[in-house]
Amino acid sequence: MRTHKEFTFHYPLKHKVVRDLKIVTEHVGDLIVEGVGYFNPSASVLDIFDRYTVDIDFVKWNNTDIKPVLEVTGAMDDVVEAATRFFAHEFENRSNKRAA
Repeated sequence: MRTHKEFTFHYPLKHKVVRDLKIVTEHVGDLIVEGVGYFNPSASVLDIFDRYTVDIDFVKWNNTDIKPVLEVTGAMDDVVEAATRFFAHEFENRSNKRAA
């Protein structure tokens, strides 16, 4: 039986620029990602992408949902991967606190 839980997390939005003849990464702001994460206890512990999945409802920038734009540009894959890792980390931490 899969367990599900709503989540919200901040995805750092960065881009590369040239400053003083060096390429540097600048933090532009954070996207607010909202969705539902799922935990499948029967999946392998070794593969977090089988054990944890997410459905992202909104990706907000300045209170505007930009999820459709990210889907069209192909940038949504990175957000989904980060959301899955975030949810897996939060779920494991919550489970470990209950066990302690």
